Amino acid sequence: MPRIGEPRAPARPATDDQENRRGAILSAAARLGSAKEIDRIQAQEIAADAGVALRTLYRYYPSKHHVFAAVLDEQVVHFRPPAPTGDAADDIARLMVDACRNLLRHKHLAHAMITSTQIVRAQADAPDDPTLRELILEIAGCDNPTQEQLRRSRLVQQAAFGILTWTVGGALRPDDALEDVDVACRLLVGDVF
Repeated sequence: MPRIGEPRAPARPATDDQENRRGAILSAAARLGSAKEIDRIQAQEIAADAGVALRTLYRYYPSKHHVFAAVLDEQVVHFRPPAPTGDAADDIARLMVDACRNLLRHKHLAHAMITSTQIVRAQADAPDDPTLRELILEIAGCDNPTQEQLRRSRLVQQAAFGILTWTVGGALRPDDALEDVDVACRLLVGDVF
């Protein structure tokens, strides 16, 4: 039976060595997730590939799903959006399409990250990560967003995540998914930004 992990916040690295171990865990998960399906990856395998003890992995991540959700968070944090053109709807659509294209480069890893994020978010205490929303608002040039702009940014995120879920589940081809993300973004933000 797979380990889901207790609902707790992962430990935060306090030293450079701890941060390096945490980074090694995420890198190992990304390598393994690119090579094979999540159901064929065990937490012990991630720990071994990262060169850390299993208890170290569990210190930072209660389960392998928390690891893969963190890999997605890291990808979002390190994603560099295209330069804005001044057309907010176009810029947001390009941002989201590029981010989704980047995510879908590795089929198995995309599936692991999306599935794991859903599992982690289903836990009652899983916090919302505003990183992508902040990128959306930044690319749109919104320093002081209205409540409606915040809502639309959240809807853009939700639409893209739903489209990605369908895609990694096999219901959409990646090219169709990227076109759907583009259309959804334009429909959701066109009259508000």
